Amino acid sequence: MMNNTAKKNRMNNLKDYIEAFSHLHTARVKGRKAPHKAVLLLAIMDLVESKVICNPRIELTDELVRKFNSVWKRYLGESSIFTPDITKPYFHMQYEPFWNLVEKHDFGALLVAEDKPWSMGELVRKKSLPPGGYSVKSMRNAFECAEIDKRLFEIMQNADARAMLRVILINEYLTNQPTRTMPDFNGWMMALPLIALVA
Repeated sequence: MMNNTAKKNRMNNLKDYIEAFSHLHTARVKGRKAPHKAVLLLAIMDLVESKVICNPRIELTDELVRKFNSVWKRYLGESSIFTPDITKPYFHMQYEPFWNLVEKHDFGALLVAEDKPWSMGELVRKKSLPPGGYSVKSMRNAFECAEIDKRLFEIMQNADARAMLRVILINEYLTNQPTRTMPDFNGWMMALPLIALVA
């Protein structure tokens, strides 16, 4: 079985990220995969597309929180078993091979090595839940930002690649979720461009 360092070192093309996005580490509640990580990644891609996020550093801004809640409402409506909370995926995404949390005291080191992708670095120590637990305030106090792989950020800037990754996330984590108010999936399906999966 491939360890986390090996996974990080090999991820450099769209196919790798499709594989990673298809197998996110998610909690299961009543047999359903938690949608939080998928919603966060969709929100990030929306902000990359609109050029609000302009580099691989993902700060827990008010705009990201609003986008997360908007994406949640768009695809999940009002879930009968899950609550929209951005702090849990923002923190737990560190267990995915493309995401690293940068603590406040690590930020100086990040600036020195900003051109070196996280995927090329050594195995990163997992961060502990900060005092105050799952709240936007405690996350902001503890973490300067999260950083995704530089290569993933580059891929997210391509419209066809974004569409492909969105389809993976929506199909794998957001369809067939029990909701009290079901969103309209026909709208986003019509908006997606016709794209071919290329190996």
